Amino acid sequence: MKEASAHTTIRKPKKRVTVTDVAELARVGTSTVSRFLRGVSVRPKAAERIAHAVKKLGYEPDQSARALRSGRSHTIGVILPKVSNVFFSQCVQLMEEEARQHGCTVVLLTHEDRLADQMARLATLRRYRADGVILAGTHGTTVRGIRAAFPDAPVVAFDHYISSSLDSVLLNNRASAYVAAEHLLGHGYSSVACVTGKPEVFSFQERAAGYAEAMRAHDRKPWLITASDYVQLRIALSRILQSKKRPDALLSLSDFSTRTILMLFKDLGLKAADRLPVLGFDDPDFATLVDPPLTVIRQPIAELVRNAMDLLFSRIEGTAPKKTQAIRLLGELVRRQSCGCSQLQVEGA
Repeated sequence: MKEASAHTTIRKPKKRVTVTDVAELARVGTSTVSRFLRGVSVRPKAAERIAHAVKKLGYEPDQSARALRSGRSHTIGVILPKVSNVFFSQCVQLMEEEARQHGCTVVLLTHEDRLADQMARLATLRRYRADGVILAGTHGTTVRGIRAAFPDAPVVAFDHYISSSLDSVLLNNRASAYVAAEHLLGHGYSSVACVTGKPEVFSFQERAAGYAEAMRAHDRKPWLITASDYVQLRIALSRILQSKKRPDALLSLSDFSTRTILMLFKDLGLKAADRLPVLGFDDPDFATLVDPPLTVIRQPIAELVRNAMDLLFSRIEGTAPKKTQAIRLLGELVRRQSCGCSQLQVEGA
């Protein structure tokens, strides 16, 4: 019986599709293809032909080669405390849109308000060779710590002030809280309490300071209701609401504090007419769904994000002024019925 002869077929490696291949099929120059791939606008008909060529040829950009040629990874890092927060989740979406306009990809990481985790995330972005970072830092963040983990590329502080040696973009928390407290006092409430969890957070500290300043300006004693977390805040607030000495109104410094207040109202069986007037920060989706609808200080999210991203990319591209920039934006007072107003009105804080 004859043995079957074995034949080994040697296949030539498949040729990698290049930008030149795409350009030839699309009948455009390679520079036009490059602009299209970076997200830069090109003529609509050319863009259609390039997109068709990319799909037909199965072209995939060689990011490592691109980074070596340009000295950039075309990646930016965004480090936030968490994305379950309404404010941060809205910011992320806009940041990704802004990054695409610059031909960049966003790497999103969270630190859950743990300093060690934040430093680890910065080290991760260093390994990714991120061109820059938007950082909403946690308590205890220092420039020295940042530079130990992420030494060279630009960093813009977002929502949390760190140092005058870093660019920063955030809400003018103190001024916005002053306006919020003054609005409640304007309704005739003599005892306005300020409610927050995690009082060590920079923005909450600034808001509490603005609230206290407004109270003293109107010869009222500040009343801060706070706790280390929102479970403990709920317990503390429950005791106060069920005591004989209650505040006339509540200023909530975050959407998490506002949720705590509203859930407590529900658990205590308080009807809408029996609930304390409330004014909150941020404008979550549920703000118009509760009864009565919530009056809030709305952060100018689009403007905050645009300023932060413009600053970051100007640093990356070397076009920013040498002096660091500190941008503070005012919020909007959105009047609804929870504070005692009778109708919707929006005004600058």
